[in-house]
Amino acid sequence: MLKTSLPKVETLAAVQRNEAWRCDSARALEHPILFWITRGQGKFMVNCKMRGVGPNSAVYIPAHTLFSYEMFSQSQGMVVYLPEDDMISLPEEAAIVKASSVQCQSDMTTLIDLLVREMAHPRTGQRRAIRAHATMIGVWLDRLLADQPQGALGKSEKVLQKFSKVVSITQNCGKSLGEFADDLKITPTHLTRLTQGAVGKPASTLVQERVIHAACDALIHSDEPVQDIAKHLGFNSPTYFTRAFQAHTGQSPSSFRKARRTH
Repeated sequence: MLKTSLPKVETLAAVQRNEAWRCDSARALEHPILFWITRGQGKFMVNCKMRGVGPNSAVYIPAHTLFSYEMFSQSQGMVVYLPEDDMISLPEEAAIVKASSVQCQSDMTTLIDLLVREMAHPRTGQRRAIRAHATMIGVWLDRLLADQPQGALGKSEKVLQKFSKVVSITQNCGKSLGEFADDLKITPTHLTRLTQGAVGKPASTLVQERVIHAACDALIHSDEPVQDIAKHLGFNSPTYFTRAFQAHTGQSPSSFRKARRTH
């Protein structure tokens, strides 16, 4: 899932089916994304905070935000990839809100439908119209956020949010857990204890998942040679990158790229 110049809308089922790797592994995108859940239940990890979601829930995740998700069987919904565009006003922070009223639910479904319809065929004023529809999605979110404050963060949550932000903008495996902890002025042991308690994973695992997701995206969406991807992600050698990638995905980088591009 790479940066988009215009919005893209897909069903939740299609997004899950086409995931580069595992849904429940940590990643960060270069553009905002909105999950609109209409049926079923699941859970989202956003900035090292786990939240359950149910029907008529919206999960908004800004660009460069660490997240993962897991939707249970028979879940339905839509996923909107929003552009990183200064002319579109969207919330600055991640948010999970529930649309309780039928009118509110209908409004979001209509906004997504209008966006899909506008993107269907090129025509005069399309870019302005798309920006307008995307902005109205932002207004819808702002109104629900006004009624459903996300709450103040505790001391540990603030540390985890800072850690998440650094990991989300770091695609390089060369930074050690000790360096991440030093940035936060805590010990690696304490950092791991915090992430383990919050999301059930050691801090090192979240960092590794972030890097592997970045590798998956590069392999699928670019023609960059494997050795160059390895170097960009901070691996000491292509061999070490291949070994690490295969340990996580079960495939070598070349096999992964070939399999994904033949689908």
